[in-house]
Amino acid sequence: VMTFLKSTLAVLSVFGMFSIAGPANAQQAANAPTGAGGWQTMSIDGATVRFEMPKPIKMNQDPQNGMVVYAHNNPARKTSMKVGIVKRDFQKDQSQGLSDDKVLDNFALRVLAGNKLSFKKLGFSTNYQFGGNLKLATGVGKQYNTQVGKAQVLNRFYINKQGLYYVEATTQNTSDPEINRFLKSFRP
Repeated sequence: VMTFLKSTLAVLSVFGMFSIAGPANAQQAANAPTGAGGWQTMSIDGATVRFEMPKPIKMNQDPQNGMVVYAHNNPARKTSMKVGIVKRDFQKDQSQGLSDDKVLDNFALRVLAGNKLSFKKLGFSTNYQFGGNLKLATGVGKQYNTQVGKAQVLNRFYINKQGLYYVEATTQNTSDPEINRFLKSFRP
């Protein structure tokens, strides 16, 4: 188990981030075309990932784990949306006998542990529940849910040969049309 964790951490810390690693491409993605109603379609050169999010979108890269995070917060609607992307070393995972499920489970556990710690620092407890497997044409997906204060937090994790993906939606209204559009738009 320790070897598995170390190898997955190494995969997560080795970061080339598709072609978005350079500032020019990150800026290009952040300036992607805006759709109706101030929505922006995000796609990354050389990668299959695609999603829509309302503007403004903030992009940050976590230097410790190499995750690039795109986020939108709307305090008036009491919603937030996030997409985190980490490059995957598929060949290395294969050579170590790591299945997509194992790599995805470890990635999800690490992200959820970090989220739990962040919420705890804000005075909130969490109890993430497995929400089921997600059916995808390519890759594997899993969902986890929790309540934080009055808000519902939905976390989805995806994996394919190119990367690991984290999608989070936080809302007090689970039928919010913006949240639903965001979640439906995501393609790993």
